[in-house]
Amino acid sequence: MTGGRYYSKLRAVKSTVSVTQERRIAAAPGAVWYVVTTPQMYEQLDPRCHLESATGNGEVGSQYVFTVRAGLARARLHYVIREATPDARWMAEVDRAGKHAGVQRAELLPDTAGTLLRWTVDMPTGRLTRRLVTASCKRELSKWLTTVDYYSRSIQGSTA
Repeated sequence: MTGGRYYSKLRAVKSTVSVTQERRIAAAPGAVWYVVTTPQMYEQLDPRCHLESATGNGEVGSQYVFTVRAGLARARLHYVIREATPDARWMAEVDRAGKHAGVQRAELLPDTAGTLLRWTVDMPTGRLTRRLVTASCKRELSKWLTTVDYYSRSIQGSTA
């Protein structure tokens, strides 16, 4: 068996990475809900994001298109809201160039100090890149939740 022939039998094995993180936020669920479900906020939450378009007002069936830049890489992500229970649960399916690119879910739980936000990201990935994708997702999600915390408290303070 030649080297080329051996490698031609390898195939990409897809798996799903699932990363969940929680953050206690000193703001009411309504303030946190506003921050995580308003597509225009995403440009403030992550400077790599640019909102191209939004249809709907956050209810089930609403759609958003974001361009995300990381270095020289650029991705155009299409979000479709599949669940939206105000101040409680939110879920969006994400695709990139018509292919499934994951699911994002939020659970907002009232907490004595405000809100417990539990955010889950599920992303398809290859078996060989699983660890890299998991580490990257954990790092970016942690930064994102810190920013959600900041803006939620700011909104809470401005309406008090």
